[in-house]
Amino acid sequence: MIRLKNFLYLKDLSKNQIDELLNLSDHYLNSNPPHEFQNLLSNQSIASLFFEPSTRTSASFQVAAKRLGAETIIIDEKKSSATKGETILDTIRNLEAMGVKAFIIRTGDTNLFNPLINDVGPNTHLISAGESSISHPTQGLLDLLTIRQEKDSFEDLKVVIMGDISHSRVARSLAEGLEIMNTGNVTLVSPVEFKPEMSSFPNAKHENDPKKGLSDADVIVALRVQKERIESTESSLSLEQYSNEYQLSEDKLALCKPNAIVMHPGPMNRGIEISDQVADGKQSVILKQVENGVAVRMAVLTQILKQ
Repeated sequence: MIRLKNFLYLKDLSKNQIDELLNLSDHYLNSNPPHEFQNLLSNQSIASLFFEPSTRTSASFQVAAKRLGAETIIIDEKKSSATKGETILDTIRNLEAMGVKAFIIRTGDTNLFNPLINDVGPNTHLISAGESSISHPTQGLLDLLTIRQEKDSFEDLKVVIMGDISHSRVARSLAEGLEIMNTGNVTLVSPVEFKPEMSSFPNAKHENDPKKGLSDADVIVALRVQKERIESTESSLSLEQYSNEYQLSEDKLALCKPNAIVMHPGPMNRGIEISDQVADGKQSVILKQVENGVAVRMAVLTQILKQ
C-alpha cells in the first residue's frame, strides 16, 4: 500500500494508487462486522475547516473519521479567529501545536493548497474537500468507484458530463480520474455559456447538442446549474430555455444505452438539470454515490494517517 502525504488533486495519483483506494473503499463497504476497523485511527485528531457551505462532503468526512475511531474537530469559520484576521496558516499551526495531524479543507480560494503544503509541518497532512472551481478529489474518487461498481471496464465507456461545466470542480476532478483510468470517451455537454476552457479537459470533447452528446452514453453525470449563473449571464439564455434544452429528462435518457447509469454530485436542482423521474428512477445511482462517499473518505484517511 502506497502511503499518501496529502490528497489534493486526482491528477497527482497513478492508476495503481487510484486502484488501491478504490479497492480499500470496496473493502470498507463490504466489511461485516464493521467494528474490525473502528480503532484504526483511534489516536488521531482531524480538523475540519470548511470555508464554503457543504452538506454531503462535510458530513461524509465526519462519519468516515468516526467509523475509523478518529476525533474530528470542526472549526466554524464564523466563530473562529478568521473573523479577527487570523490566516489559515496560523490556524493550522496552532492546531498542529495541539497535536492535530490532518486538515480537511474546503475553500473558494484558487490555489490555496500549493503554498500551504510548503509551510505546514512535515508530519501534517492536507486533504482537499473542494477548491474553488479547480478540484474536488474525493468526489471524483467516489464517482470512479460508483462507475467501477456498475460497469466492467473504463476503457469501453462513454461518459457524459452535462451541465454547468465551466464552474464545476466536480467535472474537473472526475475528468482527471477518467483520464488516468483510460476511459474511452468523455463528452462534455453544455450550452456555450457553460463550456469550459478545454485545456482543462485535454482528452474530452464538447458537444452543444444534448441529443448528439447523449447518444449511446454509458454514464451520465448531471451537474448542478446555479441559477445565479444564468441570471447574470450576458447571453439570452434563460433558466426556462436551459431546462427545456438540457434537463436530463426521461426522453433524453432514452437516447443513452438501455443500461446507462445516472449520477449527480448534489445538491440537485430538481426540474432544472434533472427531472424527478430520472433522479428517482431505476437507472439512478445518486444515493449509491452518497454511500460510496463515506467509504472513499475512509480509504483516503486510512492511506494518509494509518501508522
